[in-house]
Amino acid sequence: MDGETRDGRGLNSYTPYAQSQKDMNIDGLATDPFSLTDLHNIILNNVPHGIVMMDNYHRTLAFNRPMFNLFHLPLDTFSIGMDFRDVLQIWARCTGQNSEMLEHAIRRLGMPKPFSVEFPQAILGKQHWCLLTHTPLSDGSGFVRTFTDITERKHLELELDRLSRTDTITGVMLRRAFEQRLIEEIERAHRFNHPLTLLMVDIDHFKRINDTWGHHAGDVALHSFASICQQICRSHDLVGRLGGDEFALLLPETESDAAMVMAERLREAVARHPIDLDDLGRRERITVSIGVAQLRALDSVNELIKKADGALYEAKAAGRNGVRSAVDSMLLVRHYR
Repeated sequence: MDGETRDGRGLNSYTPYAQSQKDMNIDGLATDPFSLTDLHNIILNNVPHGIVMMDNYHRTLAFNRPMFNLFHLPLDTFSIGMDFRDVLQIWARCTGQNSEMLEHAIRRLGMPKPFSVEFPQAILGKQHWCLLTHTPLSDGSGFVRTFTDITERKHLELELDRLSRTDTITGVMLRRAFEQRLIEEIERAHRFNHPLTLLMVDIDHFKRINDTWGHHAGDVALHSFASICQQICRSHDLVGRLGGDEFALLLPETESDAAMVMAERLREAVARHPIDLDDLGRRERITVSIGVAQLRALDSVNELIKKADGALYEAKAAGRNGVRSAVDSMLLVRHYR
């Protein structure tokens, strides 16, 4: 990968700050054994960022070694004077970018204003994230781009985001995250005229579990119920804990009749499986009450929740361990003692 700059000084050389081994720093001290040019290149080749400089015709003027390390590019990817659009072609092939991403990257080469962007890429079969910073030169003769691997930071951000949306006891969505997805799914269902059904679920006599066995047993009951939900639900169904012992299940592409069948399967599964409260062999059976409401043409988020809540209230008032469906203005009762 030996290339030469326009003045023939060799690979990766930038315009030098000094010309000889006897160059002096601002304090008058000699820079031996390295010239300032050498120090400049040492710094550029050891910073944890890829750096490339281009002119306004997209010709590569200078670059540093981390450009190759960051993207695991072939050694002949860069050479001084090479059209950077050709470099992007190689980058796209090596990192799994599609044609749309490649075209977008080429279009933004001549941007007259600074910008930065984060983007994913596949390197050695694994997803990595990169931060690109684009800085036009002050004299208008070209621009500098820096590339930084931010994979570790992105993983941390994604984990923090997951934790902010996930209930630590049950592993399902927290209320705020569930309600946001509920809004999105309702908008989608209205836009495409697709069915959508909401289930509201309470664990029956949950306070009694806490009072009798303690809060750890209550946590075990919550976790066990959520696990049963996730076993029964489809991959695109959504489960959220709204607070306490109240849960919600959102079933896209599902009409009320099919949702009633699923709700009954859930009710039966919960009643059938005793919960191991501790390592001493103490077990407890729980039941749930479920309200079912299908989205109608004019329903808002609050109206759908209100209908499902009303059906849940009827199921609890009728003796618990049951499923009720709010169908228009009628409540169809399916109660099990």
